[in-house]
Amino acid sequence: MVMVVPFRGVRYNAEKVGVIDSVLAPPYDVINPEEQNELYEKNPYNVVRIILPKNEDDEKYIRAGESFRGWIKGGVLIQDSEPCIYPYYQEFKEDGKTVTRKGFIAAVRLEDFSSKRVIPHERTFAGPKLDRLKLTSACRANLSPVFAIYSDPEGAIETAIEKRLSKKPIVDAVGGDGVRNYQWRLSDNDLLSQIKTRMLDSVLLIADGHHRYETALEYRNIQRKGLDVITEDKEYEYVMMYLSRVEGDGLVIKPTHRLVKNLGTLDIDDFLKRLKDRFSVEKVSFNDGISSLSPQEFSIITKERDSLFKFSLKKPESVHYKNLGVMLLHNFVFGDIMNEEEAQILYTKSVEEVLRLVRAGDYKLGFILPPLRAKDVYEVALSGEKMPHKTTYFYPKLLSGLVFHLLE
Repeated sequence: MVMVVPFRGVRYNAEKVGVIDSVLAPPYDVINPEEQNELYEKNPYNVVRIILPKNEDDEKYIRAGESFRGWIKGGVLIQDSEPCIYPYYQEFKEDGKTVTRKGFIAAVRLEDFSSKRVIPHERTFAGPKLDRLKLTSACRANLSPVFAIYSDPEGAIETAIEKRLSKKPIVDAVGGDGVRNYQWRLSDNDLLSQIKTRMLDSVLLIADGHHRYETALEYRNIQRKGLDVITEDKEYEYVMMYLSRVEGDGLVIKPTHRLVKNLGTLDIDDFLKRLKDRFSVEKVSFNDGISSLSPQEFSIITKERDSLFKFSLKKPESVHYKNLGVMLLHNFVFGDIMNEEEAQILYTKSVEEVLRLVRAGDYKLGFILPPLRAKDVYEVALSGEKMPHKTTYFYPKLLSGLVFHLLE
């Protein structure tokens, strides 16, 4: 069963740090070196100093842990006196409309993937997991939430939370991407009990933060070593998680496009001919090849200036999700025609970047993918399959620094 409980969150003390916006940051894995420097200069207590400390050796983890505990000791960070959940809303523009993604941050008991109660949808890599494990061990805390989605067609939990929200949130901050972030704190026992009961039979899909979740599992296993009895009331048995329902209007997934530098022994014409054996190919204008792309298609950009090629399967697969553009690309193109590891793939959210790099000759081909729907990702995960690396980009990203979860 899925156990969702409140926790005594650690939060920034506005009296010590000033404007809360100045201490928040995007997730560590989307911060480039230039942004890292800017965040370092923004505020001496910016969370980037904890989640993405500078230097290359392991000293950076020790320093991050010392800073984190020092901030708690000095009152820069304060812990709530009672267990809470933390509703977290993000308001942003999408296709000219104002959209709000709704969710809440809570502590979720860690489940091995074999239980099929918490399920991944992307592959992970050893390097990032080791990095996060060293940082978690040094700070002894969850520093950023794992992002997961759950099904609640009637929206009962969302409605129950909204009834209890005050007009003034504890955080009202605009991120660097222009997204407005609101956070509240709720400790109502009736609400917490209702959430706990309703979530027991849920299946949680990890939307973002696969490395963080697997790191939390490893940290838990390390803490358990040598124990005769495992007690599930320990904080390390739980991970901080942001939960948003799959049916919510604000659950937006943007595509991640691919650029290929190395085609191996194939030239572009041969490559396109090989695709025609399995795919229907349509040469269309550039704008149509982007705006009219269905979930079961993908497009290829070459050096041709005003057009691109749109591909769809001649004989669709019987299982719906296997026809998704990204699944077709990785199963039939990278799987059969080119070697994915040797292709030197660059991943990007920007169609403009794909176009620029292909036309400049820096990359041979660009693959444009359609947006995904949350329910499609959920379907893939429930089937037991994993989607290719860098498939989903749940927008917007969650801010780091809103709340921390101590593991001791």
